[in-house]
Amino acid sequence: MPESTFSGMSWPIHCYHKSSTPGIQEDNAVPFHHHDGYEFYLFLGGSVNYFVADSVYSPVRGDLFILRPNQPHRGISRGTQPYNRFIISIRKDKMEQYLGPESELSEYFDESNPTVRRVRLNAEGIDEYCSIADKLSTAVYLRKSCDDLLVDAYITEILVLISRQLAGSRSEDDQNSVPDLVAEVKNYIFEHLTEQIALSDLSKQFFFNGKYISAMFKKYTGMTLRSYILDQRICLAKRLLREGSNVSEACYHSGFLDYTNFIRSFTRAVGMSPGKYSRCARAGALGKF
Repeated sequence: MPESTFSGMSWPIHCYHKSSTPGIQEDNAVPFHHHDGYEFYLFLGGSVNYFVADSVYSPVRGDLFILRPNQPHRGISRGTQPYNRFIISIRKDKMEQYLGPESELSEYFDESNPTVRRVRLNAEGIDEYCSIADKLSTAVYLRKSCDDLLVDAYITEILVLISRQLAGSRSEDDQNSVPDLVAEVKNYIFEHLTEQIALSDLSKQFFFNGKYISAMFKKYTGMTLRSYILDQRICLAKRLLREGSNVSEACYHSGFLDYTNFIRSFTRAVGMSPGKYSRCARAGALGKF
């Protein structure tokens, strides 16, 4: 799924504990994506490279990342142990209910601050967080009468726990910044997305051998150049469709020259055809797409 948003979700909070078996391609193939809402990502086990924007982390058990709206991220399992994490997603408008102007929590979730928020929970903190998140997950899943009150209570507990940890923690900076070359290649792709981009073009632009550029890009993003370009074009096509473009316009204005290839690539990446995606967008029924 190349891009995720919560703007079209009928239920504003999702909470799930996920464990991925090593070697399952679908888990390694998830590209950079971002959300309209907030995401709380607690790493619980495995060996993972966790990318947030232009930084890459090697998290240890208990590392909790707080992702603000539109921060691109992805995790890639690199080990032989299951990739284990707990994820809580909160739609932006719902989060704002907890972060009123007089809330003491607001300073820790300032959307305008681009810094990646990360806190390392100790064993007791992990147990407390997972206990609350388990109850939250059940309430979100069952959605019984008055469970919205329980959900609010559990989210508040989570936010208070996180805020206390942030207030008492020092900054942890073990991330490796993505090299300038990779960042510049990503910017070039963004600026020329609707054009044809060949490896020879990148080589001429950045004065490096094409194979070197490809290797560096794959090392620091976990994606091939071809996959990344395709992913970004699909994301652009989705935005165009949500904004009212028809399928043909979305195809050619997102850099696809072949209509049949566009239909096939979009359907494979998104899980529905661009025509169906457009109809769902007009009906406000996109859900997690």
